[in-house]
Amino acid sequence: SFNMAMTWKLPVIFVCENNHYAMGTSVERTSNIRDIYILGEAYDMPSEPVDGMDVIAVHNAMVKAAERARKGEGPTFLEIKTYRFKGHSMSDPQKYRTKEEVNEYKERDPIEQVRALILKKKHANQAWFDEIDAKVKALVNDSVKFAEDSPLPADSELFEDVYVQADYPFIKD
Repeated sequence: SFNMAMTWKLPVIFVCENNHYAMGTSVERTSNIRDIYILGEAYDMPSEPVDGMDVIAVHNAMVKAAERARKGEGPTFLEIKTYRFKGHSMSDPQKYRTKEEVNEYKERDPIEQVRALILKKKHANQAWFDEIDAKVKALVNDSVKFAEDSPLPADSELFEDVYVQADYPFIKD
């Protein structure tokens, strides 16, 4: 709990990834508190919002929180405000938001922002990105092929590596 973390000055970084929606309902429609980070302030915990669409802002907030934790100053609560471009699931029709809203956030896509910054600062060129993309696609394709070509596991595998306690009392043979 936040209270114990503050009382004991635990070196913890609490992160709330706020993508504006709980499944298909906006946070604005389901919560009286729109700025989730404020909840941490009730425990006298350093808390702040972070623009999750800006990787540098996220990095800086994490560095600051980690430094606090390492100095023994206790926990930090960060609300990383981001956005999910896809629906909650494959069957989500996404009728709760507009195409304009999604497109507005896509223009701020953190991956594309970092790609543009790396190119602008000449830390790498487009060929470097193309090589990475090709390697990732090959890895994904190899992984899919391996999964599709592999036999299904035995039913007995269902309970393997689930419980640490070998004689867990709720498993019936």
